[in-house]
Amino acid sequence: MVLVLGGCVRSTKGTVLLVGAVFFVVAFIGLVFNHLDSWGLPASTKPASHRVNVVPGHPITPSTSNAPAPPLSPPFSESTAFQHIAELRQFYLKQLRKPSIRPDDKNYRPWGAFDWTLPENPRWTQRMGESLCIIDLDDRPFNESQQIFGPDVMTWDDARNVHGLSLGILNHWLYAKIHGYKYYYVAIDGYKDRRASWKKPSIMSKILREHDVCLYIDSDAIFHRLDLPLEWLLNYWQLYPESNSLAMAVDPDHEWNKDRFNRLYLNTGFIVAQNNPTTYNIFDAWQRCPDEGEPYPECTQFRLNAPGQPTDQGGFGTFVRYSFSESIRELPCMEANGYPESDEGCKGQFIRHLWTGKKDQIKIDVGEQVPGPFLEMFHEQFKEEMDTFYMTEKTLMRKGPKAATKKRPAENMGKGSAKGRWP
Repeated sequence: MVLVLGGCVRSTKGTVLLVGAVFFVVAFIGLVFNHLDSWGLPASTKPASHRVNVVPGHPITPSTSNAPAPPLSPPFSESTAFQHIAELRQFYLKQLRKPSIRPDDKNYRPWGAFDWTLPENPRWTQRMGESLCIIDLDDRPFNESQQIFGPDVMTWDDARNVHGLSLGILNHWLYAKIHGYKYYYVAIDGYKDRRASWKKPSIMSKILREHDVCLYIDSDAIFHRLDLPLEWLLNYWQLYPESNSLAMAVDPDHEWNKDRFNRLYLNTGFIVAQNNPTTYNIFDAWQRCPDEGEPYPECTQFRLNAPGQPTDQGGFGTFVRYSFSESIRELPCMEANGYPESDEGCKGQFIRHLWTGKKDQIKIDVGEQVPGPFLEMFHEQFKEEMDTFYMTEKTLMRKGPKAATKKRPAENMGKGSAKGRWP
């Protein structure tokens, strides 16, 4: 059924009508067979109203029954169709894209291919739930048509105008929902004298205090393998709070990606932060880096973009990381940066960063994750649940992350749920 929907349904109204029709037919057939089963008849036997009683020496006469007629299915309506859309969302989250391994499973073999193996004695053995958080932040409104906060629902019917960076944001939120992590979107204010990306350390520092691990991810970067728990990756990369504070991926090997010491930058578009004292020292030094004076007087040159000169990434890579080298882990570019179509040698096996594919290639990657009507279904849910994750920078700084957002609504698990258990 999902294949049919993925290939045929485009508009929201079409989704509603077709989904409702399919479930109406399935429900009707189910009622018929349930009725047959209630008479104890095999599937090939005729219904009871057509049975006959055969008695030797007597004519054959039809039997009669006072059994009540089977209940009729409720009439189709858009309200019942939306009920089934909720069920389809749950099917996607709990079955189609559910976590495929435990945090401490020895091997990850997606679809039986490849073989990534954990080191001995993994630190993370249980799902972290909302003690792990995923952070989006931006000073752009993204409020036009076919954008994440726009007036309408994103749809593949208008694929040409679907906003690439908005798909990246939806990917982050969806990954958090699949694995039960806490998701935040922070609408930040801009600076007068430097690029808004310099807000990363102050925002992450504020949010991390209420969680064990938090990660920031650029809107043009995505979780490539939705089924893979982040806890497993923390074990794979050996990112543990007792020995690590921050982790970032190395950039592709080009001269323009190197600092003044000829060392490749760490890409600040994907940051994993552990809640320990050193992390806050790093964030403080990084935030003050472009200010006049100490701790890094020459860091002011990285306030704004220039050809071959990144901003917050340049300041971090040229100054901050050398002050805290023992606490910062470098992740392989092959695994946590880039994408295959870039031909840069960084394939983004786990985390893809589509630096030059943010308008087109990101649509293909996310489109394969949320095909057909699922884009509309989940974007609509994203907008409905905004008060559980969206906040302004001022509200965050005044209240803290949890107080600034509402508690996530309880999931409608349905019958036969395996909530709290691994598949």
